[in-house]
Amino acid sequence: MLGPRTGSTLRSVAAMVLGALIVLALPHPSRAQQPAVSAELTRVVGRVELLRKGQTQWIPAVIGAHLVEGDDIRAFSGAWAELALPDRSTVTLGENSRLLLAKLEFDRQNQSRTVLLHLAVGKLRAAIAQASISLVRLRQSSFAISTPTAVAAARGTIVWAGTDGKNTYFAVEPEHGVLQPSRVDCIQLRGGPAGGPLKAQKSTAIFAGSQSMECGPPERIQANFLTLSNPDTAGAFAALANSPVFVPPGVLEAVTADLTAAVFPGMSFSTTGGLGPVAGPVSFGQDVKFNKEESEKDKEKEKCISKPEKPCTPDD
Repeated sequence: MLGPRTGSTLRSVAAMVLGALIVLALPHPSRAQQPAVSAELTRVVGRVELLRKGQTQWIPAVIGAHLVEGDDIRAFSGAWAELALPDRSTVTLGENSRLLLAKLEFDRQNQSRTVLLHLAVGKLRAAIAQASISLVRLRQSSFAISTPTAVAAARGTIVWAGTDGKNTYFAVEPEHGVLQPSRVDCIQLRGGPAGGPLKAQKSTAIFAGSQSMECGPPERIQANFLTLSNPDTAGAFAALANSPVFVPPGVLEAVTADLTAAVFPGMSFSTTGGLGPVAGPVSFGQDVKFNKEESEKDKEKEKCISKPEKPCTPDD
């Protein structure tokens, strides 16, 4: 028969075990307090404003501000802004433009990302950091830019996008010395049945030095596309005003699908503004250099993967 002291000891042990289980079940403080993934405003020129998710009042954009998933940014005539993403990609928004950060996910541990930027109107330049080749093969790295009529799934490259809300163009800057061929896969979004969602068509590949109108046949890039000057969408930008912006349904599914063959050519987005007074982003030239450095790192990592029998510790 157990004595009172033994019973008290057992109760103490049981209480300690129960307490330990409760502690293990609680969320880790570092996880609970982990800040949301964000893009930082690194350059602001002219009148640029932000609209926080769930808010109705636009506020002035300032250098150092952080934008999270669901936030909106717009640049008025003669203005532009540059955003820095966690993977060192940069996005520069030209004048008369409005951009929604539709999806912003980064997993540093797995080195994966899912980014969807929705350009409602205007022009942008995205210098996209190259992801590891293995992640691209496994579709664990997705960076896409959508408009009301099309979407571009990009590898590590520098891509320009422009839209007046009705027609879209994409262009890929020439690059040299990169591991993966610079390209985007352009997918035209066409209307389904009356009142139904947009449907993604087959894609067409746009390589470095080329541009495509409405995901039509690529052609040689025109110099006047590679400028943040964008007077042509001033009317569409003003018409959009404070109206809410929505991403066409099924866009993320479209950019993660099998991207093959070419789409049927559609209407083109014409720009006659030419070169303007708006200065280019400070990251011009640096992006190509950074992508080249990342390519060299990927080469070393691929060697480690292909020859595991040899000790190899490539730099992160």
